[in-house]
Amino acid sequence: MTSRKKSRAKIGPAETGFLLEDYAMYNLVRTAATYNEEMAKALKRYRLDTLKWRILMLLNDASPSSVGELARRSVTKMPTLTRVLIRMETEGLIVRRSLQDDKRVVRVTMTPKAVSVLRTVQSIGQKVFERAFEGVSEAEAETLTGILKRVRGNLGRSPYDPSAASALEMRAKAS
Repeated sequence: MTSRKKSRAKIGPAETGFLLEDYAMYNLVRTAATYNEEMAKALKRYRLDTLKWRILMLLNDASPSSVGELARRSVTKMPTLTRVLIRMETEGLIVRRSLQDDKRVVRVTMTPKAVSVLRTVQSIGQKVFERAFEGVSEAEAETLTGILKRVRGNLGRSPYDPSAASALEMRAKAS
């Protein structure tokens, strides 16, 4: 049996030969930060930030949405999201309403003003997107998206979650 040398991209932080510049998670975080910086610069003159942009894009996808669903899909902690939603409501971009039969559930809907603002700034998002993917083929973009979804799914199975740890232990004992 011959041993294959591991690709630099598959060497983890505790392994010999680890280089931060070749670490996928480091590059993922840096790429996301660069994207957010570029979007923040582009959105500033429209009095939007990247979180408001994300919320408008999510509501454009599914409006109304519950605050809980927006928190999950925007990857934002509830207190932060609530503060931003209050500001957006004050600015006339959204309306928040509690459900009649369950006051704990708050639904968020875009206003016509938000739809208009979003239509204006979507072209900005398109330009940033096109610049980000210059020289990247359609197949590569599809592969990247698929890999990111798979990695996110893998990370969703936390080894620190007691139920996941129990399932792993049970599988190990069974083998």
